[in-house]
Amino acid sequence: MPGFEITGPYAAAMLMSLGALCIFIWGVLSGALTGADEAAARFYRMEVGDDGTDDQTRRHQGAPRTGGD
Repeated sequence: MPGFEITGPYAAAMLMSLGALCIFIWGVLSGALTGADEAAARFYRMEVGDDGTDDQTRRHQGAPRTGGD
């Protein structure tokens, strides 16, 4: 096949794109993408809740003390 060096990569890219589209549609229809916002919010609350603002946590982490204590 003489033109395969030119059309081959485009055909492979089209097949990969079609496969990704099928996986996305399967994920939407199966409900795999539901609850993603709650998981992100739960992770954010967990990280913000443990931000190391109290004095004991700062000393434990080796951060320099600031202020007059």
